[in-house]
Amino acid sequence: MRLSVFRYRVWDKQDRNQPQIAPFYAVREYIEQLEGVTIIEEDFLEVDESDLDIHGRIAAN
Repeated sequence: MRLSVFRYRVWDKQDRNQPQIAPFYAVREYIEQLEGVTIIEEDFLEVDESDLDIHGRIAAN
């Protein structure tokens, strides 16, 4: 099955002006469980479910 995975920003709790781009693409369900993150809606891939790790992520190359 093909799934959409998204890049996301992780906001520094100390300095909210310094987001980091996560080194993964992940399924929306995984990202929504994290605190202090923002989904980058326009940066996504369509991947095969078997390419994802147990958390629903795939490394960004």
